[in-house]
Order: sequence, then structure tokens, then C-alpha cells
Amino acid sequence: MTQEKLESLLANHEKVTVEFKESKSAIPENVYETVASFSNRYGGYIILGVDDDGI
Repeated sequence: MTQEKLESLLANHEKVTVEFKESKSAIPENVYETVASFSNRYGGYIILGVDDDGI
């Protein structure tokens, strides 16, 4: 993924195909649910280390 693509995803907030997961030291437990959801739907991006505000 290019830096420009990442910046675009962060600027446009979460949506059906973009999910932010705040992660400071380990993979959050609910990330597995998101992976399953994305694989059963449209696919998408899960961005770790970012809170729901895109920060």
C-alpha cells in the first residue's frame, strides 16, 4: 500500500470496507471478527494502530 493510499483511507474515516483498530501492544480480540466479516462481504482494509477517529 502506498503512503498516499493510507492517507486517503485515514482521511475518509471508517466505512463498510475500512475499519480502524486501536492496538498498542497486541492484536485486539475483535480484529478476528472483522476479518471474518470482511471475508464474507466485500473485503477491505483493517488498519491497526489507529483509533476510530483515524488518529
